This record gives sequence, C-alpha cells and structure tokens, in this order.
Amino acid sequence: MMGSEEESSSTPKRLTPLLQRAYVAFLTNRKCAFLISFILATIFYTPIYVASSNNNANQKRYGLGGPSASASELTSALRRKSNGRAAVAIIRVVGLQSEHRIKSNPKNQVQYLVQFKSHDYPIKAFRGTVCLLGGNASSGKKKGLIGKGKGSGGIDGDVTPLDTLKRELNEELLSPDWVNRIQQQEVIDDSKLGKTLYNTTSLPTVTNDERSDTNNNNFNDGRFPGTVRYLGTTLHSHTAELIDKPNPYAFYCALYEITIGIDQLPHSILHPVGATIQEGRLALLTQDQLLQHAKYSWGYEYTIETYFGKKSWNKQKGASVSEVDENIWETTSWTPLT
Repeated sequence: MMGSEEESSSTPKRLTPLLQRAYVAFLTNRKCAFLISFILATIFYTPIYVASSNNNANQKRYGLGGPSASASELTSALRRKSNGRAAVAIIRVVGLQSEHRIKSNPKNQVQYLVQFKSHDYPIKAFRGTVCLLGGNASSGKKKGLIGKGKGSGGIDGDVTPLDTLKRELNEELLSPDWVNRIQQQEVIDDSKLGKTLYNTTSLPTVTNDERSDTNNNNFNDGRFPGTVRYLGTTLHSHTAELIDKPNPYAFYCALYEITIGIDQLPHSILHPVGATIQEGRLALLTQDQLLQHAKYSWGYEYTIETYFGKKSWNKQKGASVSEVDENIWETTSWTPLT
C-alpha cells in the first residue's frame, strides 16, 4: 500500500477526483489502464468517424473517375410528379482507320459513341448497360417551349432540348470544341420523316465528284462530321419494379443524331487509361453490337431498333417507348416541373 500512497500523492492536485482515481488506476493496474484508454479512444473517435462517413457518402463516385453529381439529378427526376425531360444523341463516328487501334473494316464502318453504365449505378437493372449520351433537363426560373428541338442556349436552366444536350455532352465529354460549335440554326429537322426509320435523312446524296474523300462511302448521304439532326421526341416509360422505386417513371426524350470524325473523339477512347465519365465509361460499338449484343438502360433499345429499322435482341422487361405527337409537344414546356 505504501507504493499506492506515494503514487497517489504525486497525482496533480488540479485533476478532479474522478480523473485522480483514473490516474491512480492507470499507474497501479495495467489492465484497468488499457480499459480506460479504450473507453477514452472510443469517446473521442466516434464523432470523427461519423463525420468522415458522412463526407464520404456525400462524395460517392459512380464509375471510375466520375463524380456523383448526376446521381442527385437522377434522384430529383425520379421524384417529380410530372413526366421528366431528357435529350440524348446517337453519335456517329466516321473515318475510323486501323492505325487508330480501333477495330474497323476496309469499308470504314461507322461506329457509335455510347456509354456503359458503371457497376455501382443507382438503378441495379441498368448496371453495365448501354446508354446514349445526354441526360436530364435542368429546371430553372425561365420556362420555354420545346420548339421542335430548336434552342439557342438557356438562361436559369435548360429552355430547350438543345440546351440540355449541349450541357450534358460538355459535362460528360469534358467540353469538346465540336459541342460548343453546335448552333440551333444549323440543326437539321428530320422529325417529319416519320419514326419508322431514324437512320434516313433529308440531306441530298453527295456524289464522289462532290466529295474530297472519295474513299469513304459514309459521306454519300451528306452526313459529314459536324452534321446534327433532330429526329423527334418519344415518351419512355418504366415500371416501378424495373427501377426499384415506389412509383413508375416516364420521361419525354428528344433524340438527336450527331456525326463526328475520328479526330473529334475523346482522348479516353483513343488512349484509354481507365478514366471514365460521370456514370460509366465510353465505348465505340458497331451497328451489329448495338442490335445483337447490347443491353440498354432507359428504353434505348427501342430507340436503336427504330433508328436502324432492325430488331434489337435484348429488351428490358418493364421498359416501353411510345410516340409523341410533335404538334402537341411543341406547345409543352421543356423545363421540367419540380
């Protein structure tokens, strides 16, 4: 007991009685000291861990290298009482050659730039599926009309489908020059051609004498790099079971077609290093791959089927697409209601 009295007498006088007893226990009993240390560590570490967990949750990333900003946009869209709005593009890539290390054939086959949803995409049924580039409209104070897809830059949100498309492509492809050069007055309105075969065009056929590149037959229909066409709007519907939500969800989808050259492809396609865009990774697919092998999100298998006029083999149960009367749709606000 003499040792305990001496040790207790050396305890700092400023400590409270409780801390004094803990201090003495720390000096005299190692097991007790370990227990006290564990309790104190738990008390101080718990709030730090909780704060860190909250920060990590707020910074969750969908796909390698992709921020989760679009995840909150998706959540907002699914909660809206009215039908959503989206603008997407079928992006044709022409002029592919073997030296670009991208599989092609002697006919310079057109390939299509698409997105594969990441393995942690919020909707499980859409993980690993193909999605057209583009996205949901952003709401704002100023509300505009769809104007058959003819917009000229939005203020306080997306006023037209073209506003939405350009904003989304800039976000997903890191603002390539060709996106910013798209002007509404240059968009070709082919929505009146009918929705039985999107892959037709009102552009005049170009002969070999009129083309500088006589070896590439992909330009015969006049769709040179930089050509943008508006193909019309459809209604995409999804059951609650498919999207794993309490309620079904539908959105109006304005469809465009954009033709770009090999030199306009994102760097990550020509020199892949594992980086991806917001909700997945970019890929180039052929027509056969799109029709026969790809599985789609958001009902785009029906879009691809109509575009090529051929059957798409992999369809999601619970997704459907219907036509929209363009005359009625022209008088409907593009800005989504919250």
